[in-house]
Amino acid sequence: MKRGQILGVPLVLLFALIVGALILAYGAKVAIDLVGQADYIDFLDSMKDLENNIATFSHYDEGSAKVYEINLPNDVEAVCFYNDGKDFDCSLDGEICDEVLEGTLDLLVESNFNVYVYPNNAFDQTRLKIEDFETEAGNPECISNGRSLIITAYEDFVGLTYYE
Repeated sequence: MKRGQILGVPLVLLFALIVGALILAYGAKVAIDLVGQADYIDFLDSMKDLENNIATFSHYDEGSAKVYEINLPNDVEAVCFYNDGKDFDCSLDGEICDEVLEGTLDLLVESNFNVYVYPNNAFDQTRLKIEDFETEAGNPECISNGRSLIITAYEDFVGLTYYE
């Protein structure tokens, strides 16, 4: 090998090392994004399951009830159910909401949506519309992730309330 070729070898190795590091960084970013998308899909599946349970209970006899556990990804702290026709009286797990949650929900509430996820930046879509339910205790009725609610069939609607 000529002297110029020998001096160029470290530069080639350095360039290869930089390219390898960039490939690893890109791979790590893709893997992290994939985990985030998996959590989002898990969240949407859980919400669809809840919507299906509510729709099913709308056809059951009055007084039928079921305990439903809210199991969502770790990014979600609470799910809040809102009834547009009632006064604003926030409750979290059967108790009065703290000022931060109540203030956040007061800003987020719109007539187009009746299910809200807290924190509101957990996913791209954190406001949903589910038909034919009403909150029984608070409005909004918030349930912490990992806790349960009772789905109860009434004559004209399905009621949701916190279950200990």
